[in-house]
Amino acid sequence: MTAALFLTLRNMPMMAATGLQMVFFNAVTVFAFLIPIALVSAELATTWPRNGVFHWVEEAFGTRWGFVAVWLQWVQSLFGITSILSYVAASLAWAIDPKLASDRYFIVAVILVVYWTATLVNLRGTRASGLISSVCLGAGVLLPSLVLIALATWYVIQGHPLHLNLSSAASNWLPLAHPQQSLVLFLSFIFGVVGIEVSASHAREVRNVRRNYPMAVFAAAVLGFAVTLLGGLAVAAIIPVQQLDLVSGATQALARLLDLAHLPALAPVFALLVAFGAAGQVSTWVVGPIKGLWAAGCAGNLPRPLQAVNAHGVPRNLLVVQSLAMSTVALIFLIVPSVNTAFLLLTSAAVVLYAAMYLMLFAAAIRLRYSEPDAPRPYRVPGGRTWGLWLVAGTGFATTLACLLIGLLPPGSGIAEDAYTPAMLATLTIMLIIPLLLHRWRRPTWTIAAKPE
Repeated sequence: MTAALFLTLRNMPMMAATGLQMVFFNAVTVFAFLIPIALVSAELATTWPRNGVFHWVEEAFGTRWGFVAVWLQWVQSLFGITSILSYVAASLAWAIDPKLASDRYFIVAVILVVYWTATLVNLRGTRASGLISSVCLGAGVLLPSLVLIALATWYVIQGHPLHLNLSSAASNWLPLAHPQQSLVLFLSFIFGVVGIEVSASHAREVRNVRRNYPMAVFAAAVLGFAVTLLGGLAVAAIIPVQQLDLVSGATQALARLLDLAHLPALAPVFALLVAFGAAGQVSTWVVGPIKGLWAAGCAGNLPRPLQAVNAHGVPRNLLVVQSLAMSTVALIFLIVPSVNTAFLLLTSAAVVLYAAMYLMLFAAAIRLRYSEPDAPRPYRVPGGRTWGLWLVAGTGFATTLACLLIGLLPPGSGIAEDAYTPAMLATLTIMLIIPLLLHRWRRPTWTIAAKPE
């Protein structure tokens, strides 16, 4: 389950754009971000299992900040899901006509059709959504990734030209030559593993959680590290960086490899599978974050109409509001001239908003060790009563803060540098103010008698 949350081909093109620096960035992502989030979330989820991020931050800092945290977790998904859907559209274009990958109207049309379809599916409950996500992971992520890696290995053995710089110079392995450009691309590595805290809510279902949960997390981290790194290296070796499409680069590499293997007819098939896999990930994200927001709403932070659920226990009105908001965000592809630029803007916005939430998450974990030291913790971050948590959460906090600052740097050409940073800061500020105002203006009638578990 943990691996399914972040395994994707979507980030391989951006990884490929960093060359061999992807080894360094991938290692930092796994050990300084992914593992700290998973371990800290496991302690919080097994100790306070109700309502995820909202309840964890609420327990540490009060209902107001718990609502802010879950709001940020939800609102970033509007930007994040839109970028994933643009990847679905670009992959689908390779199955129909590669020229469509740069057609903004085609991108927006696919985004709207796929997202509203996923919304309708999720209105029938999580069982249908879970089945779709599982099938999509195997057929649309693991299978294409393994084929890409296998064909790239064949490509190298056959002696075809490599477009990956294998120099041993330090600047080839570390972001020294063009640090701003490399660090901005690093956000794609981080964006690939956000949401990892979702699986921690199931930690109590694991037998011998103190031993088995960390083992599962490390196994998922190793699997994710290996598959995404090898996939990124494959794309970098096959496609020259000047020709690399940052949205559909993995499909681009697969098409070239299949053509060299005299199997061009399979390229549209794999493009469809990749689009199918990304659509399954979208289905998972459609209802995931909104469950936490609904729980916070039932605690009195949202008007009663937004707390309504259907016969399957799905917050239908919130889901419709989310779909309308996401449809509005999708219009960025009609405003920004380049699809690649729009993709980078959406990714940066999602990382900045999610980073703010993660800062609150790590701070809450540390505070709760002191404010509620005697709370029974079925799983505890290793390392004594406090120093282990300070090391793990402190590392995650520092990495998250760095990501927040990097997200304020312009992500590429075609973006007005003097307007980008103020726009990102304004977006973050507005998204912090909205939940604070909703909490301030809440009414006693907004609170329902039985809060969701």
